[in-house]
Amino acid sequence: MHGRELLERVATRRVEMILEEVKDHYPGSEVKVFFHEDGRVHLTIMWNDNVIGQEYVETAESWNNPERMKEYRKVLVNNKVRLVVLVPERHARSARLKMLDLNHYWMFYYLVFGYDHEGDIKHIGRPMYRYPDTGYA
Repeated sequence: MHGRELLERVATRRVEMILEEVKDHYPGSEVKVFFHEDGRVHLTIMWNDNVIGQEYVETAESWNNPERMKEYRKVLVNNKVRLVVLVPERHARSARLKMLDLNHYWMFYYLVFGYDHEGDIKHIGRPMYRYPDTGYA
């Protein structure tokens, strides 16, 4: 699976995850889904007419756009809401490291997920540097 079909599957699965995550603390929340022309998906989590989170399902191409980090910084610093970035699995490690660099190791609330060619989503934790490389926590 690839292209818009894959992004729709990932976005649908992520919306289900979001609603499950927030149901106890933010009952009645809703998720607005917007497909950008460049292929990525923007999810906005709303509760009582307030934005409580923003999420982006990126493609390999959209992820490599340098403007992404500016957009993410705006969400974290200016809007002060949770940011979640979902990238293709092969970009997960670089995404996590770029987000650490963007964050400058402050305590902003963001998460990084990777997704595979079937649309399965996996949380990408903190990098673990060991020999042999064991991936992520």
